[in-house]
Amino acid sequence: MQFEHDVQRETHARVEDYLPDFFEDPFHDQENGHFYVRYGSTVLEISVDAYGPQEAVVKITSYCVQNAEISAKLTAELLALNHDLAFGAFSMIGRDVFFSHSIFGRDMNARRLLDAIAAVANVADEYDDLLAAKYGGTTALERIQQTGGRSQRRQQQDDDLESTLPS
Repeated sequence: MQFEHDVQRETHARVEDYLPDFFEDPFHDQENGHFYVRYGSTVLEISVDAYGPQEAVVKITSYCVQNAEISAKLTAELLALNHDLAFGAFSMIGRDVFFSHSIFGRDMNARRLLDAIAAVANVADEYDDLLAAKYGGTTALERIQQTGGRSQRRQQQDDDLESTLPS
């Protein structure tokens, strides 16, 4: 992973140091530098990005629902929730619904990171089952249980790709 400046590098190192104190098996994707942890019924992705020349931002994203039935009603409900929530925001990419919140990294300590992780996880945990029941799709934890996790999904993708290649 490439860092844009020392503050980003130092913040990333602190996140890497803190996570094993909070979770048994945090996963660090060396390729993109992101961290992944399971909390309740959600999976969280934690990234550290540069924010200007002297700051870093730690973004905590929860995978709420995958393959939801996208509709104007779902979009309106997520926007209303965003308006009412004290922090963070729901978003959609394709048919997947996420919840995320960011904190500045320069002055971040272990307690501030844990509070932000818990807050994101609690909101995601509160809404993932409700949204999946109302708009279809599966929660992140259900998806992992159904597919056997990252390694089995990668193997299935490789198998699918290989079957489309000419012999």
